[in-house]
Amino acid sequence: MKLKDRVALITGGGTGIGAATARLFAEEGAAVAITGRRKAPLEEVVNEIQAAGGRAIAVSGDVSITEDCERMVEETVGAFGRIDVLVNNAGRGMLAKADEISDEIWDEVVGTNLSGAFRLIRAVLPGMVSQGAGSIVNVSSVLGQTGMKGAAAYGASKAGLDQLTRVLAVEYADRGIRVNSVAPAWVHTPMNKSVRDHATRYEQLKERHPMGRFGTPDEIARAILHLASDEAAWTTGAVLSVDGGWTAV
Repeated sequence: MKLKDRVALITGGGTGIGAATARLFAEEGAAVAITGRRKAPLEEVVNEIQAAGGRAIAVSGDVSITEDCERMVEETVGAFGRIDVLVNNAGRGMLAKADEISDEIWDEVVGTNLSGAFRLIRAVLPGMVSQGAGSIVNVSSVLGQTGMKGAAAYGASKAGLDQLTRVLAVEYADRGIRVNSVAPAWVHTPMNKSVRDHATRYEQLKERHPMGRFGTPDEIARAILHLASDEAAWTTGAVLSVDGGWTAV
């Protein structure tokens, strides 16, 4: 097992990539705490993991709120004793042209995707520094590396997350803490349902991937597992594109 006896905190763990990562981590031996704003999906994933013999808890909260981030960490440590892995997966994906983006949309997207990740990292760092080890994996996007109409807020937040990954990797490498990002292209998740429901747009986006399809949450989860585990023991500051060839074009 790649994460035997490790403890992982995964944000946005009730659906999509976060839920797939939680299930996979539990299969690989980790105790898992999953967070999100909606309690019902979290409890469903926790029940699945527990029914399969794994260890998991649900912690409701919003990563854009500092107090919630601190409580997520406290409850995870209270349940499992420490945090070895943090996966920053919670995200908002609203798309709009720059002149249509309100302050509220900008603040919600950046506040969740970038500031929320930072707040949770800040909350877990003291424990990781104290134990002299830790792995942080941020879920970014190819839209932090390439431009697309309508992605001003989303793309800027993900580009910022990639740079945060690099800076923290340098700052904490000598403390035994690794920080990396996974950058998916389009994936079959609830966040992207509106795109998939638009047949023409969906076909256009599929064709934009050289592999001709959207990815699956399980495929992204396996990349996250690799970076979180000792298989990537000499990898830090990396942004791993898992994108069906999107960034190769």
